Amino acid sequence: MTRQEWNFWFKLGVGVLFLAFALSGVAYVLGWIGSTGTVLKDELGPQAAMEKYEWFVDQSAFIDKADTDIEIFRQRVADVEDRYAELGEKASWPPSTLAQFNKEVSTAGDDLVAIVSNRNSLVRDYNAASAKFNWAPFKTRQDVPAQSYEILDQ
Repeated sequence: MTRQEWNFWFKLGVGVLFLAFALSGVAYVLGWIGSTGTVLKDELGPQAAMEKYEWFVDQSAFIDKADTDIEIFRQRVADVEDRYAELGEKASWPPSTLAQFNKEVSTAGDDLVAIVSNRNSLVRDYNAASAKFNWAPFKTRQDVPAQSYEILDQ
């Protein structure tokens, strides 16, 4: 093989190598572009937008229901105390009545704490989702629900 032939094959091989590197670079960039498009579609597309909006609507309704339930359970605690207040001083109650009172107050209080805890969890999830850039456009409330519902101010 002559030097001229070898030079030709060498240039051809370098050209093919350069073309292969260039094409793989283009494919890599196009992969990123395609992947970006897929992520945008999955996170901000019409299907995702509808699901996120519906999640916020549902979550907001659950929070409102929990707020209403808290008031109902607060009233339940007050009703137990009012019902037993008719019996006079606790010191004069028979042990069985005192035990029944303590059980009812404890149960009503535990139920209230459970509802408040559930409500606070719902709000934490709502607020966390509304802070995400890909969820925030779909939230239904302009105001963010209070993070904690205090039950100690009774």
